[in-house]
Amino acid sequence: MAQFESKTRVRLSDTDAQGVVYYGRYYDYFDVSRLEMCRRVGVTVSALGKRGLMFVAAESACTYEGSAKFDDELTLRVGISRLGRSSVTYAHSILRGKRILARGTVVDVMVDDKGEPSLIPEDVRKKLSRFSTEVTTPRGGSRGLQSRPRA
Repeated sequence: MAQFESKTRVRLSDTDAQGVVYYGRYYDYFDVSRLEMCRRVGVTVSALGKRGLMFVAAESACTYEGSAKFDDELTLRVGISRLGRSSVTYAHSILRGKRILARGTVVDVMVDDKGEPSLIPEDVRKKLSRFSTEVTTPRGGSRGLQSRPRA
């Protein structure tokens, strides 16, 4: 999977009473990396808003494999594991050096200004596909790097 990578440093406000990053903050790191990846390819909240569209989170998960502490430099990685007709599944990882501290997924769904599900416009799909391994075509087919059995 093509991945976008950025760096951040743990702020004091990110830590809990034990001096480690509070578990909920990892979702903030996911948001930062996802928004920066989208911004890099020209898919911004404001640009979508002008079209009466936005992404909303429908599902998220995180598995913690280690702890970060104040002033640690973290590497935030994100890619798209599935680009559907109206949703995007992002695969996240957070590292300190070479050690993975957390892995997670976020599923965003495209909605219109009334909050109703909407198809992802083709130009947005094309931009996001730069970081995708699997792209569902508008007709419902799939072209991906991995074959998956259909149920």
